[in-house]
Amino acid sequence: MNGEPLIVSLPAVLVGSLLAVAALTYLLRYWEQATALAGALFAGGWGALLWQVDLAQPMWILPGGRIWVDMGGSLARLGFTFRLEPGALPIIVASLLLVAAAFLIVACLSQGRSFVPFTLVLLAGYIALALLITGPLAPPLLTPMVLVALAALSIFVLQAGRLVSPAGPLRSLIPPVLAFPLFLVAAWYIEQIPLNPQDNSAAATAAQLMALGLLLLLAPVPFHGAQPAVAQSAPPVVTALLILLLELALLHLLYRTASTFPFFQQFAPLRVWLNWLGLATAVWGGLAAAGTHRVGRLWGYTALHDWGLILLVLAVPGPRSWPLVLFLFGLRVVSMLTAAAGLSVLEQHTGGLTLEHLQGAGSRLAWNSAAFLLGGLGLAGFPLSAGFTGHWAALQIVAELDWQPAAVVLLASGGAIFGYIRLARVLYGPLTNRALLRERPLNVGLAVVVLGLSIGLAVAPQWMDAPLSRALLAFTG
Repeated sequence: MNGEPLIVSLPAVLVGSLLAVAALTYLLRYWEQATALAGALFAGGWGALLWQVDLAQPMWILPGGRIWVDMGGSLARLGFTFRLEPGALPIIVASLLLVAAAFLIVACLSQGRSFVPFTLVLLAGYIALALLITGPLAPPLLTPMVLVALAALSIFVLQAGRLVSPAGPLRSLIPPVLAFPLFLVAAWYIEQIPLNPQDNSAAATAAQLMALGLLLLLAPVPFHGAQPAVAQSAPPVVTALLILLLELALLHLLYRTASTFPFFQQFAPLRVWLNWLGLATAVWGGLAAAGTHRVGRLWGYTALHDWGLILLVLAVPGPRSWPLVLFLFGLRVVSMLTAAAGLSVLEQHTGGLTLEHLQGAGSRLAWNSAAFLLGGLGLAGFPLSAGFTGHWAALQIVAELDWQPAAVVLLASGGAIFGYIRLARVLYGPLTNRALLRERPLNVGLAVVVLGLSIGLAVAPQWMDAPLSRALLAFTG
């Protein structure tokens, strides 16, 4: 009847609107600033609405009253079912707000005309992954296949039309391509478990295969090659956003795997592997950051050091692990975006990221030089940076079990800090390019905002308490 409202499920509205806006912004991609602002408003608006939504309220009536959104409704297509669960809500909100923050930065700094539309398509994929509740296989077993498709699309975003080698972006395909077959074989072993419940060999094999697949996806040393290579060749804001979106999805996948398959934690040696490889990742990231003379790789290796510490905390048994992991990840988001904003301005003004291009640039680009340095140092846990509180708490919890790994990680962070001190001497040394232009007021304003946020979190980390308490719903059931 004409008087009846149209009832649609939330997954259909959310994913469908993201794809529709992606198509629209692609048509308008030559207006980069306008599409970035529109994308930020759209993603941020969705994030704010979902953050405040009451899932106990069955219907959400859109303005006009003609369309009702069923908050608990399901979307079933091709054997896949999507529905908003309470545990998925923090992941979706975090992804939306991450993208909105990146778009706001891009409104001030061009990162390629295709960035906004392709990123919205990627965001739709990650959100669909969080909404997936059933399929031909259990959602954790299907996730690596979806990550292969998302990684393939990410290559085009990371390349951003630059005439540079695509080796870095292409390396990001390797972990999901290697992991997906392991999850498929694990699915076959899981199907064998009911046939002989007394035999644990099928469950043990499935758990070990999934653990190995997760380890490949988490990309510790020696599977880390994509991150520093991408940081060197791709636009900085694009690099930061895509790394963070992927890592958030992987953390959620790790929890969903453990909660979906009760035998996983019993038979999988993942904690042991994460303990050793997380330590190796943190150490190698710090040492490589101390040794590299490429600014992009310095940032990438420091981010790798920070990721290694997160993996090390994931290996800590007990209820304190996930809250600290999420705290570290939240600080990582702030540090990565702060560094990306500063590095983008440095790259655009100097024409490159070699030490020769950056010599003395700090005298003309003081605010954005400070943003890059403070953001990078935050990934190393330097005092008065956003990451300091999280790194100190992580080292304490690791040292409670064994002080030696904590001491080694602390020394490795010193290596990363040394790399940034060396870079600071270059940035604030004698200026060689006298034609270098000064920062625009808009760039200065952006740098002041991200610097203020980083320093604010260093001084008052309790700002993270409310978001983290909500985010824990996705990782504690």
